Amino acid sequence: MAAIGWTEIRGQKFSESEAREASDFNEILSNFALDPQMVYTLFHQENLSVAKRLVLAETIPLDEASAMLFTDSDSRIREVIQVRLREDRLNATGNIIC
Repeated sequence: MAAIGWTEIRGQKFSESEAREASDFNEILSNFALDPQMVYTLFHQENLSVAKRLVLAETIPLDEASAMLFTDSDSRIREVIQVRLREDRLNATGNIIC
């Protein structure tokens, strides 16, 4: 995904530099066939930039991403995860709001 694809994720806007870094990080994960969940497990969120945490929030399984809701300091990252959770809940219920 090009950097432009990371400027707005699930309604949350990120700067050009954050988008570029997220795109580069996502490409590295892809090129080296690294599982985002494994990367998250290794690094959690220790000293990772907003852009790298964004890639993890968007790509790791929801079970692990939901833990980021309690620990991430950036409200945009938390909102990305909350939108993923809402979408997953809607998909699980056949798009019927419960």
